Amino acid sequence: MDPLSVSALVTLLSKIFDGTTDKVGEQLWDNLTSVVRRAFGRRSTSVEAAKRLGERPGDPDSIRALADALIADSARDPQGAVQVRHWLAQAERAIAQDEAVRNTVTGNVHGNVVQARDIHGDITF
Repeated sequence: MDPLSVSALVTLLSKIFDGTTDKVGEQLWDNLTSVVRRAFGRRSTSVEAAKRLGERPGDPDSIRALADALIADSARDPQGAVQVRHWLAQAERAIAQDEAVRNTVTGNVHGNVVQARDIHGDITF
């Protein structure tokens, strides 16, 4: 299993709180807080950091603090680390599925159609 990294956790936590993941993000956050309590106990640094991030959703310093705490607690508890890695893998898959582009065109179309995901700038035909 891949080792945990602060950067991977920060990236994922930032996506959860940046508003683009909606309900998927809410579910992932609920799952993470449950995993952290179960894996490391209610008085761990990770639980405290998760509580602070829950009070300040999306705060970059709180996101970084939780990522650091998860790495530290995982280093002390290999079984807890396995649970965090499992959550991370599930979360990455869930976000990738949620970010997938789905374009549907129905009915009669007269003219041009553009199917795209992120467009930065003008489109000209």
